[in-house]
Amino acid sequence: MPIYTLFPLVAVTGAAGFLIGALAQQDISYRKLNDEMVRDPYVFRSRRKIFRALSFLGITASPTVQLTERGQSITSESSFEESETESSEIISSPDTGSVSLFEQFILWSRSQVNHIMFMTFSIGAEQPHYKEISHVASIMKYGFPGMDEIRVYKNFVLSYDRRNRIAHWVCEHIRGECLAYRDPQTLEKPNEYIADQSIPSMFCPNMRDFRNTEWVGGHMASPQNYKCNVTMFNEAYKFPNIVPISRALKNNVWLRLEHYVRELALKSGSVYVYTGPMFMPQRITFRNWAIRHHVMGMNTVAVPTHFFKVIISEHRQQGVLPFVEGYVVPNAEVDSETDLRSFLADVRDIEHFAGLKFYDGEQRKRLDFTSSDSSWDIEYIN
Repeated sequence: MPIYTLFPLVAVTGAAGFLIGALAQQDISYRKLNDEMVRDPYVFRSRRKIFRALSFLGITASPTVQLTERGQSITSESSFEESETESSEIISSPDTGSVSLFEQFILWSRSQVNHIMFMTFSIGAEQPHYKEISHVASIMKYGFPGMDEIRVYKNFVLSYDRRNRIAHWVCEHIRGECLAYRDPQTLEKPNEYIADQSIPSMFCPNMRDFRNTEWVGGHMASPQNYKCNVTMFNEAYKFPNIVPISRALKNNVWLRLEHYVRELALKSGSVYVYTGPMFMPQRITFRNWAIRHHVMGMNTVAVPTHFFKVIISEHRQQGVLPFVEGYVVPNAEVDSETDLRSFLADVRDIEHFAGLKFYDGEQRKRLDFTSSDSSWDIEYIN
């Protein structure tokens, strides 16, 4: 073989081998990353930056094919966060740029004629766990306020504070269809709060901490929001979701605020709620301030001075921005005749005192911060 023919052939073979190896390595990295996203919310939050870094020559593949559980192919231009299809019906619905070029070719070929589908049937058959990933995405649609000790449950996601033995924040997605139905098994609630075995016992409260105190256990994600499913209902009784609260507050103002959130969910169909404790400073002298709060039990469970709720209510009508409102309630007995609107607070003040950041960056442009009175005709219960 002439040398002028051999050199180009070797060069083409080497370039082809390098290209195939790079595509295979990208596909392996994407699969490992998608598997890790299911287990680690920290990776899930940074997924878009990681996918951009792993893109091949700056090329990102936009998913155009989704496979349902019935094996049918449908086309879509949006990511699973923007899709209106229920996550339970979707197995493959990734973010833009989260599909390797090799996997994109496999998905495309499966939607073509049968003989191409036969050739690619066994290749890339194992799909990333987009169904599990979409569970986190459906709850944390508007972002993580903080990233300390993230815990994922079926009906809510929370950030746990080991030092104070309570959660930094709890985020839940309340759906109107779940509120409209009640599972008969949820008529009987657990006798005691449930320990979370994934958290070391030395950082967890127990039932003895709540005995002989003036505070009772309060739910940051209310079990009454999940009466449609007994598993989700019982998860709301786990200790990471429990916080010391004044009995008078729990049975009055806090109960009314929870009822108001459920009314919003029934009218709008979808409400996202961030709930958490606050430790507000108190003035000691003219220029001196201090944060003082009680602790209870042998585990020194911190008793918050206040609680906050940040509510994001979506509209059934497309094109209308979801509206946002925040509430701050003192952890003390409050006059039962107090109007709930007197507890309305600026979300920026909640961020300042709670040390959290809600829907940062571009997320704020997609939300309406006006009062709910202009959007929904819902009566504040007194």
